[in-house]
Amino acid sequence: MSAVTIFVAAAIVGLVIGSALVPGAPIFALPIVGVLIVILGLAEMRRRSVEAQRMRSFRDEADAKPIDFTARDKQTLAD
Repeated sequence: MSAVTIFVAAAIVGLVIGSALVPGAPIFALPIVGVLIVILGLAEMRRRSVEAQRMRSFRDEADAKPIDFTARDKQTLAD
């Protein structure tokens, strides 16, 4: 499970328990939870973007350079 999933599940459980103890709790908690979910979502998108850029740079570094074959190499490859 990702951290966002665990956080959302904990927030839902907290809302249920909070509404059982204090009936007005969800009115105050929902906006706070909504803001936190948006912040976590943006942080996850940024992390994935940075990871994708890192993979792109690894691919660029790993580009194969052309190999110069000698006449003997070409003859061996042709056989």
